[in-house]
Amino acid sequence: MNSLFLKIFLSFWLAMVLVSATMIVSVVTTQSQFRAMRAEEFDRTVMPLMAARAADILDDHGMGALADFLSSLQTTLHWQAFLFDDEGKEILSQPTEPDVDAMAISALQSAGTIIQTSHGTRFAATRTTGSMGTHYVLVIGTKVESVTDVLRAPIQVQFVRAAAVLFIAGFVCFWLARYITAPIRDLRAATHRLATGNLSARVGDATTGRADELAELSRDFDHMAEQIESLISSQKRLFADISHELRSPLARLTVALGLTRLHANPESVKGLDRIETEAGRLNTLIGNLLRLARLEGGSEFLQGEQVLLDQVVAEVTADADYEAQSRNRHVRLVKSEPCTILGNKELLRSAVENVIRNGVNYTAEGTEVQISLQRTNAGGDTALISVRDHGRGVPDEALPDIFLPFYRVGDARDRSSGGSGLGLSITDRAVRLHRGSVRAENCNGGGLLIEIRLPCAGKLRNEPEKVLSA
Repeated sequence: MNSLFLKIFLSFWLAMVLVSATMIVSVVTTQSQFRAMRAEEFDRTVMPLMAARAADILDDHGMGALADFLSSLQTTLHWQAFLFDDEGKEILSQPTEPDVDAMAISALQSAGTIIQTSHGTRFAATRTTGSMGTHYVLVIGTKVESVTDVLRAPIQVQFVRAAAVLFIAGFVCFWLARYITAPIRDLRAATHRLATGNLSARVGDATTGRADELAELSRDFDHMAEQIESLISSQKRLFADISHELRSPLARLTVALGLTRLHANPESVKGLDRIETEAGRLNTLIGNLLRLARLEGGSEFLQGEQVLLDQVVAEVTADADYEAQSRNRHVRLVKSEPCTILGNKELLRSAVENVIRNGVNYTAEGTEVQISLQRTNAGGDTALISVRDHGRGVPDEALPDIFLPFYRVGDARDRSSGGSGLGLSITDRAVRLHRGSVRAENCNGGGLLIEIRLPCAGKLRNEPEKVLSA
């Protein structure tokens, strides 16, 4: 039971049912006690009169009249009536319980009414004197109405009562739980949209009319989201503006470099080559900055074309292997399954290329970067691209950060590699635009493994699986 709504609803519902049951039992118990007090008061008032009446009937009209009188009490009032003589013997020879006989003996020696409850029956005994001067004791037994008797009702009535309590309590608790958790659901939805990159996500009018702590929390979230959107937008604009402003002096520097070469002496060629190399790196950095700014700003749209991902991976692998051979390294496609992706081909190529080139930069000399592409059913039909190098890897605590712009991990990613720290950032954003994910982990035995997961489009083409070897 992980739902907060369900926890609140069931807790309130159970509490209301228990409170209702407690109130019912309390009322019934109090009512039973009140009835017992009234019955005792009634007995003390009526018993002397009834005893005197029974004694007069016996003395004036005999045993038969007494039997009729006591029988009428049984029939009309549901009383068990017994009349005892001054020796404690039941006059009509009716069977009596030992407790009743004991009460009769006690009543002969007492001037008041004796009341005693035994086995669910309340007995009242009173001494009286007949018209002949003889002492008698009248004992009357009445059934005591217990709590269970008060609650006892036909099964249909009990069912209706229980259903009414459960329905009313359930309706009230449902409304209350929904009222409490509604802002939490809205806040969760807005948080999810914000986490997926929608910086305009707000709770908004969902808490209009509320002035409680949850409404204040929602307003605080909206304020926080506005601040985040403002900061991120400023950062994106800064990236774009700097990149555009750097392009102009870089273009002039390239022109000046070309003109200088026309009049340069042989001793200056090495320095000019170095300048040209650094200018090329700067141009690449600016291009990456512009692409990252477009990706983050949402201006790089998906075209929705069918992209043969296996062909893209094969082409990038071949190009990367050709360049890696000059550095005594290799790139090998060990497995390739036909996969079709719906998206932007150039973005996908850039995402795969950045990861593979990152592996080439950091794999050890004499080793190879291994690439595989396969389809999996994890979370649906998914394409899984795995790129594994044989370098020194990355510290575990730094793995979540290597996809951040300009992030470097000590000497493992120093500037001698020629990297700018933007390639994996571009990969991460491009993959997320295609509703995919990218992750990195260290391999046993050394090296870094980067996995790209992308949702496939359509069914497998009728092509055999390709397993390549060096």
